[in-house]
Amino acid sequence: MADTYLLLLAFFMFWMIIFILAKYLKLEKYGLDVFPFFLMYRTKRFNNIISRIAQKSPKIWKAVSTFGVALSYAALGYGIFFLLQNLINAFVQPQLSSPLVPIIPGITITSTSLIYVLIAIAITLVTHELAHGIAAIAEGLPIKSAGLLFVLLIPGGFVELDEKAMKKSSSRSRFRIFSAGSATNLVTALFAFLILTNFALVISPWYGPSVGAFVTSADPYSPAYFQIPPSTVIFAVNGTPIISDVGLGLYLSNVKPFETLVLDTSIGRINLITSINPQNPLRGYTGINARPFYLPYPSVWWLGTSFQNHLYLTFFWIFVVTFSVAIINMLPIYAFDGDKLFEEVIRNTVSKEKKLKIGKKSFPKRKILINVARITAIFLLVANFIFPLLAVGFTPL
Repeated sequence: MADTYLLLLAFFMFWMIIFILAKYLKLEKYGLDVFPFFLMYRTKRFNNIISRIAQKSPKIWKAVSTFGVALSYAALGYGIFFLLQNLINAFVQPQLSSPLVPIIPGITITSTSLIYVLIAIAITLVTHELAHGIAAIAEGLPIKSAGLLFVLLIPGGFVELDEKAMKKSSSRSRFRIFSAGSATNLVTALFAFLILTNFALVISPWYGPSVGAFVTSADPYSPAYFQIPPSTVIFAVNGTPIISDVGLGLYLSNVKPFETLVLDTSIGRINLITSINPQNPLRGYTGINARPFYLPYPSVWWLGTSFQNHLYLTFFWIFVVTFSVAIINMLPIYAFDGDKLFEEVIRNTVSKEKKLKIGKKSFPKRKILINVARITAIFLLVANFIFPLLAVGFTPL
């Protein structure tokens, strides 16, 4: 608890010093705006870089952006399907549901995962905003500014589009620009997923085959939580060699409740008594989460055994964050890209003059459809936070 208070004190002191220095040195004249817990740096250098990238082959960027529209709608469709299914599972099959929680360091994200999450957020925001900027310039629209920002301790980037020019542009151009961010996040998530699913191949020039199961975490309510700390490597269970997380999972799938397991690990021999599996009372449960454990080749010994784990966790969080942002950002919620796209669809399909009579009053049909979509999307998000949380709880990642 004392460490938490010290961390919070250091956090507040950091932002106080930054804020005072910015005001004293008048850093706003250099494009640096500082507010409590918020820092923004504007520069035209980023504008020039984005312009050069977009103007090299605008036709190709337009074609890519058109494909991005389809990707964004696919993300929206999957997002609605996932949220509905997850909500139903919270009532029907709670063990299959998971609460949709925001990223809050120290509460939903542990200090162990924080650095990977920050890297993932930075990559997500920068690529997202860069895609909007490139798409806008490829459509012949100017961007007002670009730069870097920090919100609390979360880094990111931004591109400020010219709203007047956007309103004068064609509907097709707006579709491409609005969908570019989520489409780019989706592609980034796919790239990270391919890295994760082929991780052994990716690191094969530097690391040999897996020789054990590397413990990443343990369920706080499991027998392993207090006995097997993260980063422990399991080499054998009851004398049976374990060469990967898959091997460990196969062995543990056959153990019974209250069975004693003798684990040969990197921290010595551990006797672990299984408990009842929450999903199957006839099976034993240890609560261990693990990954393959790789050793570097002698020629690159200096990489150590932890580098591959850091690399894996970095790409894991890049996948989680970029995919989540791609899905949620496409929902028709005010200020999200999905809301702008939905408004564009309504403008193109529903006449401005159409009214819907409710009682004695008439309301614009466009406005009603947009507000109904927004309320529905917000309800889905809130419900996916509350009901799965009540059903299964949440363990910080």
